[in-house]
Amino acid sequence: MWETHPDKRLVVWHQLRHECKTLPLEETLQKTAFFWSKAPLALHYLHWDTVESWPNPWELISDDIYCDLALCLGISYTLLMLDHPEINDLCIADAGEGHYVVLVNNKKYILNWSHGIVLNTSSIQNFNITRSMDSAMFTHKIQ
Repeated sequence: MWETHPDKRLVVWHQLRHECKTLPLEETLQKTAFFWSKAPLALHYLHWDTVESWPNPWELISDDIYCDLALCLGISYTLLMLDHPEINDLCIADAGEGHYVVLVNNKKYILNWSHGIVLNTSSIQNFNITRSMDSAMFTHKIQ
């Protein structure tokens, strides 16, 4: 999927969102985590301190460059655009050493800690967050 033309990637991403709209929360999170785990990784694309210059969802998919932070942004955009009734809180967090995660529902679920897997915070030892950014900081990019 990721090796295809940007228009095809956008269609596949749209299909994912359509599929996830009516799924239970945990299945939605798992499908989203798995989808983004297949994206090609790059070293540095986005920087934490330049949130205002981050791409919107369509630009992100079109650019096809995904550092750890960009993966979290893609996951976040996907979940936010679902308008899923069971997602009531979402943020991107810096877990240290250049590793970023997506926290959902008051930090109950973690995405991008292990690629393609959704974890519950109670199952992780020594889980530390150095800083976090509420989705309100970038939600305007999807409107």
